[in-house]
Amino acid sequence: MDIRQSLLYKSFLEQIGWQIKKIGRWNIFIRKIPLFGKIAKLQKITPPIPFDEIAKFVRNEKIKQLTIEPDITHDRIVEAQFLANGYKLNHSPFLPTKTILIDLTPSENNIFRSFPKEKRRLIRKALKNNVKIHQSTDIESFIKLKIGYFPFLGFLLKHEYHALWQTFSQQNATLLLASCFDDLNHRNKTLAGILLLFHGHKAYYWLAASTKQGNTYAAPSLLVWEALKLSKKRGCTVFDFEGIYDSRFHKATKNWQGFTSFKKGFGGREITYLGSFIS
Repeated sequence: MDIRQSLLYKSFLEQIGWQIKKIGRWNIFIRKIPLFGKIAKLQKITPPIPFDEIAKFVRNEKIKQLTIEPDITHDRIVEAQFLANGYKLNHSPFLPTKTILIDLTPSENNIFRSFPKEKRRLIRKALKNNVKIHQSTDIESFIKLKIGYFPFLGFLLKHEYHALWQTFSQQNATLLLASCFDDLNHRNKTLAGILLLFHGHKAYYWLAASTKQGNTYAAPSLLVWEALKLSKKRGCTVFDFEGIYDSRFHKATKNWQGFTSFKKGFGGREITYLGSFIS
């Protein structure tokens, strides 16, 4: 079962204002929007989709808008079932509709050798620049790095990131930070970071951020390599990059093309999901 149907994810969404109920064995997340009404999302469910049970739930709960994001790759039969039950394709999905998975079962050497030559060069460049990677509990440093990209949404994102860390940390989350020594100020300077989540045998590249200097020093590439090695040591067999650009949803993911190129640089297998459906 995907992490978004886990007990920890349920707890996280409750902390940031979602109400959680059940449809069969699936968690459905509900939120009341002022002047609109209730919206709901049913994520990462697998066929058979209980359309009749969902319709009854929507009526009883007075849900104005429901989004279903199944955990399934393209399937014309299931897609036809959604359309026959009154759903349409949602062009503004909550979850990534396409991702890259890295197989962690080969040896570390074989994983490294599977990277394109340019990616291996960037990892060596970061090491030559004396970039150091370490596990940290300093979530504040990472949040400051991350919300620098979203200054107007900083307060809301800070609350969400704290809730995520508080819920998953210790057993199911790891924060990796990249730093180098700042000769001018005689201290270590944080260049980039990755927040990894773990569920079952899968590692999720959940959040990432980097400074301009970090990009120049190739810190993000070294961070991913260390994240892959750490995930493998934890017993994970799959590393999920958690989203890349999907041409089917150009408007929603057009700004993802930059980091999509970065993620594709590690090879892996591209996965295209069926999509997101809205009632």
